Amino acid sequence: MIPDSLNAELLNISQKLENRKQVAHKLQEAKRVQATEQNKLEATKRRMHEEFQDVKDLETLTLKSIWYDLLNKKFTELEREQAEYYQAKMQFESQQNKVDSLSLEVKAYEAQLFDIETIKAQYEGLIQEKVKLLKENNHPRLVEIFTKQDELVRIDSYSEEIREALLAVEGVLNILPRVVEDLKVAKSYATWDMVGGGTMVTYLKRQKMNKAKLGITEINYALDKLKRELKDLTPDLVPAEINFNTSWEFADYFFDNIFVDMEIKSRITDAYNSIMSLFNSVILLKEKLFFEKDKQQSLYQTTESDFRKLVEQV
Repeated sequence: MIPDSLNAELLNISQKLENRKQVAHKLQEAKRVQATEQNKLEATKRRMHEEFQDVKDLETLTLKSIWYDLLNKKFTELEREQAEYYQAKMQFESQQNKVDSLSLEVKAYEAQLFDIETIKAQYEGLIQEKVKLLKENNHPRLVEIFTKQDELVRIDSYSEEIREALLAVEGVLNILPRVVEDLKVAKSYATWDMVGGGTMVTYLKRQKMNKAKLGITEINYALDKLKRELKDLTPDLVPAEINFNTSWEFADYFFDNIFVDMEIKSRITDAYNSIMSLFNSVILLKEKLFFEKDKQQSLYQTTESDFRKLVEQV
């Protein structure tokens, strides 16, 4: 038998947990407004400082104050600047009060969420206790309950694989911009070299090509890790490796002519285009993984809610 007190406590905490989404939404909105108002505060602060500087310039011996003094307008101009400064100061103080109020609002919502997370742990303990009692009493809906539990474990495991894949994606994206820039510069040197840049230009071009080659080696390592993380998700989305050939380095120095330079530039351009294609593929993959992550999170919340209701009701 399930004690009535256990069911009553579960129902009470469950009702409190229902408010979590609403509080989380209010917190998100309060933070958004806070960020907007903070930007306005910075703008009013800058304006106040500018107006203060205008007053200071007229009150002290500066070219501006001397000029207005010569025109016999210094006192009138000073009054105007002081009025503008006090107005800017009032706007700043008003905006500061608004930001302070929003900060308190954000903290209040965060405190509410913290309290909800605390009772959530208590709720989970009560759920497990009831499941244990149902198992001991061989309740006829045990199979249904355990099926829901298995679904939650599966969804959570799949979500963890997505999170690890996203980390691997970031590993690739952290390297790509640097290699793109190296190849871009190398391509510019290659164009210059074709019109008679000389040995120094060839040397600088090679420096960038070798740097890009090292970067591409890093990318291939990062792609290998990404492939491993994606093997249980969507392996068909993994971009192919990029190979960057520098075998013409000897010819480029000792048989320097327009045909060799054209071939070198062609290879750099191919590598650059391949890297940009890879960049776009990885960005697309990242977007798809984020979409899948959100979908699994929503599925987990729905399944978890169904599981809780099921356990509460039996």
